[in-house]
Amino acid sequence: MTDSDRTLLRNSIDQVVDLEFSDGNRHLAQILFVFDEGDTPDVFYLKVSAGPDGTFVPQENTGHSVLLADIAAVHPYQP
Repeated sequence: MTDSDRTLLRNSIDQVVDLEFSDGNRHLAQILFVFDEGDTPDVFYLKVSAGPDGTFVPQENTGHSVLLADIAAVHPYQP
């Protein structure tokens, strides 16, 4: 992840971004919290999908936490 990816992630609290992971997986995520300090910086988010009316629908009832080191890139959401 680049410095600009980290900045986009920190500036996207309560917004949806496209997360690209180191293993090649990607999904839309509503960012809830970014902890970018210490030995294990991470992000907490809800996995979402775009609904037919333009809103976002949570795909699961629980949130996810992932280390920033496991994120390859952060992309702005593009419908």
